[in-house]
Amino acid sequence: MKDIEEKIINIGHEIFKGYGVDDITAQILSILNFESKEISMEELAQRTGYSLASISLKIKNIEQFWSIRRIYKPGSRKTYLYMEKNLLDAFAIQIRNGFETELDIAKTKITPLIEEYRENAITQEQKTKLHTYENYLSEINKFEELIHYIYYQIDHLKKNQV
Repeated sequence: MKDIEEKIINIGHEIFKGYGVDDITAQILSILNFESKEISMEELAQRTGYSLASISLKIKNIEQFWSIRRIYKPGSRKTYLYMEKNLLDAFAIQIRNGFETELDIAKTKITPLIEEYRENAITQEQKTKLHTYENYLSEINKFEELIHYIYYQIDHLKKNQV
């Protein structure tokens, strides 16, 4: 059984590499994803062959985006990690923590600048840049619609789960 478990972890590593993360991050994510319970950072360091400091730094960089929780047990100095196993919830969290940040920044900070730029665009080069900026904002609005549709679909699928 241990051999099959290792093969599953290796396939998970391959899957997470497809997200564009580095090797150690993919390894961490794969182990956490396929563990049925929380795992200590020390055990994670031992299983990956990386130092506890490296594991800690990587976790700090990825925990929100990948829906990883830190768990502290009474009487223990160890930090345990647990990754959300519900793929629908994890996907929604990734969208919320990643893309919604871009949407919020674009809508609140770039929109007023584009409006100001529009008032002052005189040359053809400035008008061309304005068109690029406006196109970006248009794409952001379409993307926001897509995200809301995805949330709706996730909710629909969760309600229909057995």
